[in-house]
Amino acid sequence: MSNIKHKVEQQPGVSVHREIPAARPADEFDVSKMSVETRAAWKRICDTGGAIPEDFRHFAASIMSSGVVDKILND
Repeated sequence: MSNIKHKVEQQPGVSVHREIPAARPADEFDVSKMSVETRAAWKRICDTGGAIPEDFRHFAASIMSSGVVDKILND
């Protein structure tokens, strides 16, 4: 991971410190490992339109894993 940004939020009587990953440039992601189906779902959601619920499920699973998505949807 690239740089970490340190953010401090001042609140009455307390300071909240957070470490936030800095935005990563596109060349740090290996999209060659992305399946054709995943790439198509991302495009329909983010670019071309016409996404169906399965596209959103596939999109979320590519970020979080299908196990996490299934747990969210089945609880």
